[in-house]
Amino acid sequence: MLLPSEAIHAREDSMQKYGFTISALVGLVALTGCSGTEDPGRTTNEATGPTYYKDIAPLVNAECASCHQEGAIGGFSLTDADVAAEMAPAMAAAVAARTMPPMPVNNDGSCNTFKNARWLSDEQIALFESWSRAGAPLGDPADAPPPPAHEVPTLSGDIVEFDIGVDYTPKPADDKPDDYRCFIIDPGIDADAFMTGYDIQPGDRKVVHHVVLFSLADANAEADAAAMDAAEDGPGYTCFGGSGVKGSSIIAAWAPGSGATFLPEGTGIRYGAGRKLVLQMHYNVPAMGGPFTDRSKVKLALAKDPALTPAFLVPTGAFELSLPPGQERTEAKGELPLSWVAQQFNLPSFNGLRVFGALPHMHMAGRTLRSVAKSPSGEQCITDVDRWDFHWQDLWWNETPLEVSADSSIGITCAYDTRGRTETTVFGEGTGDEMCINMLYATVY
Repeated sequence: MLLPSEAIHAREDSMQKYGFTISALVGLVALTGCSGTEDPGRTTNEATGPTYYKDIAPLVNAECASCHQEGAIGGFSLTDADVAAEMAPAMAAAVAARTMPPMPVNNDGSCNTFKNARWLSDEQIALFESWSRAGAPLGDPADAPPPPAHEVPTLSGDIVEFDIGVDYTPKPADDKPDDYRCFIIDPGIDADAFMTGYDIQPGDRKVVHHVVLFSLADANAEADAAAMDAAEDGPGYTCFGGSGVKGSSIIAAWAPGSGATFLPEGTGIRYGAGRKLVLQMHYNVPAMGGPFTDRSKVKLALAKDPALTPAFLVPTGAFELSLPPGQERTEAKGELPLSWVAQQFNLPSFNGLRVFGALPHMHMAGRTLRSVAKSPSGEQCITDVDRWDFHWQDLWWNETPLEVSADSSIGITCAYDTRGRTETTVFGEGTGDEMCINMLYATVY
């Protein structure tokens, strides 16, 4: 059974984010008195503290360069030693606040750990701070690591490939940098199958901020999507939190720096023969340059092995919100018995859920989200979002699958900042609406 779009969403938004980030970085650099003039004392092989080439460049290559390199969405290249040195105070501030590398989910071990975490250790964060305080010395170029290879995994086997169907030039409205656009796609898959992996490949990495792929449950969902497309000029239709279509389900998501994603071994998401898809593109358009034209494409790995275990993206959360305006902190809570899961997905009796990953989701007022499994024997933490950022959403894969017994429930608490709002905020897909959802990639056992 596919999930209603009201209960499933994914990632959204950024060069508003990037615009803020870059301006904030520039401001921080100005405050510390850095200038564009090269400091001859920076390049030396006599530095006793951290240097760029020996200590910082390896971290940049591993954690930053996938976005912050020439031609990528980061807007400036931190693989350029001089640029990195000028940005040193801002880099130190960003990693200390854990806004960079972008990962709004806590990975310190207090609540789960994740295979695809973008997470610096406290010692690595301290290196950035020490390097900045020392004046960002470059050190000896002989200490420089090899250039970042960015070897990303690729799919193999039975692959279906398609793109958005047009050469699209994003045109944000109201002088804003962001364009959220949904494209209806017929992938031409004429037999039932399991999706076991995907590879979303942005056409223009300077403007593609994130991508979400939705399946459509039936002909009614396809008709609804077609009606939304027909109601707007140009290719596709405007969408924000999700596809905007009841009866759609998230089946894939991409953020900058990602390569191919392989679903947990032995599992797959069912795909119904002949069903169309909706590809949601979030474009973040730089103020300078352009026009930027995109034709992003998607590869799906398919399998027809009946021995595969069907996986579900289970929507857990609080689905009725009424958040008062003008509050620095206001909360929403929800609790979902696993018995509901059995009814929702027409499952036979089962012992519990095996949770492989989670995709938390709120909108612009969201600040924190905590999801726990509650059973008669106690609680186990699933996801702790301690600094929500709408611009950086992903599906976070558990280092070790969590087993949640059938007599459990999934509880969630979301916190919001509604200062600046004058009306009650409710659950919905609009930019002024909110959500409190943690999607679980899970199988039954």
